[in-house]
Amino acid sequence: MELVFVLVEPARPENVGAAARALKTMGFSRLRLVNSCDLSREARWGAHESAELLDQAQHYTSLAEALTDVDFSIASTARRRLDHDDYLTPGECRNAIASKGT
Repeated sequence: MELVFVLVEPARPENVGAAARALKTMGFSRLRLVNSCDLSREARWGAHESAELLDQAQHYTSLAEALTDVDFSIASTARRRLDHDDYLTPGECRNAIASKGT
């Protein structure tokens, strides 16, 4: 199973850099950006030794385009967006991911 991380319309370059650093720390390397902010020096500063993930990031104009070759996706947010969406607990997410391997 190959994991791809997608950031949708990140507003601050520092957040993109921090995400790249976190991905590299955890051993991941695939980053996709949808309508990203400018990846200026602030993004590179936040990335520290992970700037290659910023250089290799794939850029898209829509989430649908970024997920074209993805067969299973999980979205996360710090805010509750819509009442009718399905929200999973971390344990439920783990089980959903585990079931993809069978």
